[in-house]
Amino acid sequence: MKKFRQWWSWQDQEHGAWLQSMAAQGWHLRAVNWLDIYTFERGAPAEMAYRWDLHVNNFEPQYRRLLEDAGWEYVAAHGGWHCWRQPIVNRRVPEIFSDPADRLRRYRRLLIPCLALVVAQLLLLGQWADWGRAPLALSVLNWVSLGVGAMAAYSALQLGRRIAALKAA
Repeated sequence: MKKFRQWWSWQDQEHGAWLQSMAAQGWHLRAVNWLDIYTFERGAPAEMAYRWDLHVNNFEPQYRRLLEDAGWEYVAAHGGWHCWRQPIVNRRVPEIFSDPADRLRRYRRLLIPCLALVVAQLLLLGQWADWGRAPLALSVLNWVSLGVGAMAAYSALQLGRRIAALKAA
């Protein structure tokens, strides 16, 4: 079965819960493509925890071995994100980042590129400030840039909320 599903970095818990519910129905994730189309394979219903971690440039073999030694099975990759799964035993849902400090570091690591993108988009918009006299192609580029900047700003805001909630806990 194939399903389309988009998600944002701050929605990692909800996304994992969706994959967990799919596994409980007997649909187990096998692959994800660049269009956010998820491929599931039919199997026995199972209680499985799914977790995603971001490693864009350097997915080290030692890191993979560390997670596999801890009982995680590597499932799929998507745009630098790597999906892992592990059975849920005695209603204990496993976590890759079980320590609150580790989760805090993870969300901060995700926040940095969002903020960098917001700054870059603001600098680009400053360069193209004379929208009224710009050629059509440049005007379209301005609006696209504005949209990308707005999405990055919203992402940064949501990640900031996750960070604040972890600090308060």
